[in-house]
Amino acid sequence: MLTIISPATTMKFDKNTNLDISSKPYFYNDANYLMSILKNLSLAEVQNLMNLSEDLGHLNLNRYKEFGSINNPKSQSILAFDGEVFNCMDVSTFNNKNFNFANTHLRILSGLYGVLSPFDLIEPYRLEMKSKLENESGANLYKFWKSKITNYLIEEIKKHDNKIILNLASSEYVKAIDLKKLNNHCKFINVDFKDYNNNTGKFRVIGMYSKQSRGYMTRFIIENEIDNINDLKDFQINGYKFNNELSDDLNLIFTR
Repeated sequence: MLTIISPATTMKFDKNTNLDISSKPYFYNDANYLMSILKNLSLAEVQNLMNLSEDLGHLNLNRYKEFGSINNPKSQSILAFDGEVFNCMDVSTFNNKNFNFANTHLRILSGLYGVLSPFDLIEPYRLEMKSKLENESGANLYKFWKSKITNYLIEEIKKHDNKIILNLASSEYVKAIDLKKLNNHCKFINVDFKDYNNNTGKFRVIGMYSKQSRGYMTRFIIENEIDNINDLKDFQINGYKFNNELSDDLNLIFTR
């Protein structure tokens, strides 16, 4: 079973861990190609690309200019990202066994790097998958990445006995996968965390809680070396429990 998650827009490069193994991103050359486009953007174009404030525009314009330089900070992807999902994974407490399982069973989708293994060294950047960045394949990143990411996942799942891809990524990033093609090679299972609304009498997804729960579930998978769906159904956090009535073969729903 292979788990996929989204990246974070915030990054940190000063986390202290015992992780001293690193690798090169699979789509390293593609990342450099996209960065060559980003380096030529103006401040206004960077702001418009991802709807950024002037301060964030300057920050990322400088990141693009420094990308690839010798002194630019680098870190393994599982350490560099710093959003809700990664904070709840709490990778700073991982041991070597946890890191090694993560490296073979977890992949991080990325607007710049396509797909990242946890040990892949990356540099500071921001490039959301939904960005309408003109490139050689079309008018947006979905055009650029869809076939590349899909083919990568097809080859990657061949290494696993249990042909399941567990989706803990956001819809923005899942759109970069050709699910119709991928489903010929594995079972693609979605996970949702939903809260009961007393006013409507229905369950709904609350963004922040969903992100946090995806992070906690990712940690649960790694710590317990989960490689099948039945064991995953035992997951409980902050009141969320598996809801058998709302779930089906391709959708695991946890409610509270």
